[in-house]
Amino acid sequence: MSSLFTVPTARRVDSQRLLSVVLIPFAAAIAMASTVAATGFTASPLGEANSTLGFLLDFVKLCYLAVAMAHLSGAIADRTCGGMAAGLSMDEFDAPEPMSREEFWRAFPNHVDGAAIAGAVTLMCVIAGSLVG
Repeated sequence: MSSLFTVPTARRVDSQRLLSVVLIPFAAAIAMASTVAATGFTASPLGEANSTLGFLLDFVKLCYLAVAMAHLSGAIADRTCGGMAAGLSMDEFDAPEPMSREEFWRAFPNHVDGAAIAGAVTLMCVIAGSLVG
């Protein structure tokens, strides 16, 4: 039973990275949809949804698609160019030791995990939007 809730190759779960993949794009979508709805400016195709839920799903889809593409491009850049060390800081003297590349890829979610999670949420929004609309 407990093996269902573990990530097979991950050495640790990075809760901050998981939060940035799962909850922050949803909060951004709610904020953007609320702002557009509050201004009454709905002349864009996103504002022409058939329902309020469809309108919100379009923003959620947009945010998670952006997250998926960012993580996918990060994975491609890291695998082809070596990427940049994690833990960059404005003050080099007080900066903590950057996370090693191996440690980064062994944490959950890494770039591929983040792209998969965000892509799955995007797909669920597309399916839900077709059911709503």
